[in-house]
Amino acid sequence: MDLFNGTWKLDVENARVWDAESRRYVPDEVGEEIVTLTIEDGVQDYEVLYGVSPTVRMGYRARYDDAEWVPYVVRGITGVAEGETEEEAVARFKARIKADSGTGARNMKVGEPYGLVRLVYVDERTHYRIAKHGDGRPQAAMLRRMSEDGQSYKASVMDVNGVVYRIRPFLRVG
Repeated sequence: MDLFNGTWKLDVENARVWDAESRRYVPDEVGEEIVTLTIEDGVQDYEVLYGVSPTVRMGYRARYDDAEWVPYVVRGITGVAEGETEEEAVARFKARIKADSGTGARNMKVGEPYGLVRLVYVDERTHYRIAKHGDGRPQAAMLRRMSEDGQSYKASVMDVNGVVYRIRPFLRVG
C-alpha cells in the first residue's frame, strides 16, 4: 500500500501563497482543499475538491515516470452563489487565489484541462508533478513530500521562474 493513499485536507491555517506585490508569503485564501489519492501498480488517481464558493473538482490518472502527458481535467464546479454565473464565480475565485494572471494563470472550465501533467516517483515519501499548459508552455512543478509518521505531507509548487508560490500542508483525514 502506498503511503499517499487516502484522503487529505489542506491545513488552511498554515497554507501560504507568494504575493509578488508585497514580496512575501501571505495566507492562502483557497478556503478549503480536499485531495483523494489512490495509487496502485504505479498509477496515481488524483482528485481534488478545490476551494469554497465555488468548489472546483479536478483530477487526473497518471502512471509514475511515464513519458506521456495526461490531462488534469476540471470535472465540475459547485457552490456558485445565487445570481452569479459559473464564469463569474470562477473569475472571483481565481482572483482570490492569485490564479488569474501571470505565470499563475489557470484554466478552470468544466470539461477542459487545467493543464497537462507527468509524475516522477523519487521514493515512497517523495513525488513530483510536472505541469504544462495545453499549448506546451511550462506551467509548474510540485514537490509532494510525506512526513515521517505518514499523517501529513507538504506540497510545494514552483512556477516557471523558480519561485515557490504555493506551500500547501495537508493532513490525513481518511
